[in-house]
Amino acid sequence: MSSERARPSVRPPGAERVSDGRERAAGEAWQAMYDLVFEGEGQRRLHEACDLTGLSAGVLKTLLVLSADEPVPMRDLAERFRCDPSYVTSLVDGLEVAGLAERRSCPGDRRVRMVALSPAGEETQARVRKVLGVPPAAFFALRAEELCRLRDLLVKLAGSEPSPT
Repeated sequence: MSSERARPSVRPPGAERVSDGRERAAGEAWQAMYDLVFEGEGQRRLHEACDLTGLSAGVLKTLLVLSADEPVPMRDLAERFRCDPSYVTSLVDGLEVAGLAERRSCPGDRRVRMVALSPAGEETQARVRKVLGVPPAAFFALRAEELCRLRDLLVKLAGSEPSPT
């Protein structure tokens, strides 16, 4: 982790300043996680998954949030990704062209377009999750008990996150 990087404030808007060192430690922990996931092995794995599937990163991300059993309204994807609905259309087009997803009409409102994974999409999603799920080599610098503690802390943090909209 580079000490040269500027550390933005990690306090949520409206939160009071804490003086027990948590703000700084939280910023350093977040930066270390960011470095591991987005700049190191995680980035290499993302590219490996893109190469495996022939999909761009954006289309791959869309593949990962879909299921075959629960079609999602395309407008919900636009809200979740905080993007223009026309961009979601292009992402879904990429999945459809590859045979990985299909558009469906909403049973309650035929004007609403929904998207779900095809059987090939489910298989591809499983292969991608397998590639992305392999722990980075850096994890093996930790002892088993340290890995268990890290896991428990990350599960605790993930449980306190609001679900994506």
